[in-house]
Amino acid sequence: MKALSEREQEVMNVIWEVRNCCVEDVLQRLPEPKPAYNTVQTFMKILEEKGFLAHKRDGKKFIFYPLIEKPEYNRWSLKHMKDNLFGGSAKSLLNTFIRDNDLTESDIQELESLLAELKR
Repeated sequence: MKALSEREQEVMNVIWEVRNCCVEDVLQRLPEPKPAYNTVQTFMKILEEKGFLAHKRDGKKFIFYPLIEKPEYNRWSLKHMKDNLFGGSAKSLLNTFIRDNDLTESDIQELESLLAELKR
């Protein structure tokens, strides 16, 4: 699997949400400033080459659908970040995340519950 660029991530987020869609469907859902139709089409072709998408023909349109689901990509992305930015240390990654975010009391309780579950 390869990492997605910021624009590729935006396109995939739309596709993960909508599921089966054509270039115009994606273009309509992208934030402003919207890229050109051909730009979105190029990104979708690149994503297909990377193995994230496939397409089927529906009349004159190509309907794209995800081959890799968002949770799978998120797990890979987080592992990639852990390995490449934190020397493979989950502890360092979590320490950075916890210290650099304003966690609510509820967040802290949930994390404590998850850690207690892991100890069992």
